[in-house]
Amino acid sequence: MRAPTEEEFQAWLTHPVTEAVRNLLKEKREELRQSWEGGSFTDYSKDTTILVNVGNLGTCKGYAFLTDLTYEQFTSEIDDGEHIGAKAPGSSSLD
Repeated sequence: MRAPTEEEFQAWLTHPVTEAVRNLLKEKREELRQSWEGGSFTDYSKDTTILVNVGNLGTCKGYAFLTDLTYEQFTSEIDDGEHIGAKAPGSSSLD
């Protein structure tokens, strides 16, 4: 399996579905931040509050990762020896 080229990645970023999903993730992240600021995650025991906050922090980081993803970050994440060396569609892997 080949990695997408930067042009393919950029086309994916500007696709209407991708834009809609990324906007939704941004909204969800902001909702979570507002809830946290409003103290919504402190109505528990100390240990539960810690776990809820850690979980929500991870969720926010996941949202941010997907909404702010660049081509360079993407290719560094998939560098597993099988995907790097993206070639244009139709080009031979023997080049």
